[in-house]
Amino acid sequence: MLKLTEGEKNYLLEMRALSTDAQGNDVYVGLTSSESERFHFLSDPHKSLERSESEEYLALNDKHELARLLVIDAENTLRVEKPSKH
Repeated sequence: MLKLTEGEKNYLLEMRALSTDAQGNDVYVGLTSSESERFHFLSDPHKSLERSESEEYLALNDKHELARLLVIDAENTLRVEKPSKH
């Protein structure tokens, strides 16, 4: 379970970086619950990472960012194809 402040959660939702899995857990977009927990742990700016941890972080970050960009692209496509009426 991700331990996020309300502010962190709102920011991540706005950035399309956070989702909910089938079990109702908050997860980083594109990552499983366990990957999300590990990514969150490795993302701590106060933590000094070993080389293997840095590589793991980068792999999880790449996976997450690709999925996040696909979400943003899909939302943009919907806006362009079906613009709201004013």
